[in-house]
Amino acid sequence: MRRRRTYGDLPKPQIHLGPMVDVSLALLIMFILAIPFLVESGLFVSKAAVSPKKKTTHTASKDVKIQILLRENGEILLNGDPVSWSALDTLIPQLLLRSPTRRALLSADSAVRYDDVVHMIDFLKGKGVQDVLIVKRKSS
Repeated sequence: MRRRRTYGDLPKPQIHLGPMVDVSLALLIMFILAIPFLVESGLFVSKAAVSPKKKTTHTASKDVKIQILLRENGEILLNGDPVSWSALDTLIPQLLLRSPTRRALLSADSAVRYDDVVHMIDFLKGKGVQDVLIVKRKSS
């Protein structure tokens, strides 16, 4: 007589989760470390370097300055004169045509919102300004 084999006697197959957890954690760490390199945004700020004083040339004196001051009441001053956004839209490209360095100096009152300063930087960059220099004014 043949003996019948029952399935209760066989050991149950087991799934080993250790290697899968190791691989998952390694992938997670790689993604966490790689995300800052993939999504890089923000403002890049470079510290001004001190250079030895040179004699100013005749071309440097012809450089047209673009100085913008943002007041806490919302007023915008361009080279000391109050202007509106619509006037600024036409004046900035005209001033840039006469400026070989294509730089703008931006300063703001201490009560001006950060969002307004960043909006002005984006506006100037959109109009063709190559370097926006942020100037801290002396408190009076």
